[in-house]
Amino acid sequence: MGKAIVKCKVANYAEDEYVVEIECDDDDVDEIIISRAWKKVKDEEDAIPYGQKYAEILKRVFDKK
Repeated sequence: MGKAIVKCKVANYAEDEYVVEIECDDDDVDEIIISRAWKKVKDEEDAIPYGQKYAEILKRVFDKK
């Protein structure tokens, strides 16, 4: 089990950015991690502004076995 740090952006006049940490497995594809990140942002924020949404995985960290 590891963690991924994801930056989620909403392209509007203010360029809102959210950086979240998500638990992930080493074989999770990027789309799954990004989907979990957006879900976490939606759960934590009261409202997300309208606009084009972008996400980028900044870093993945895995526990060494």
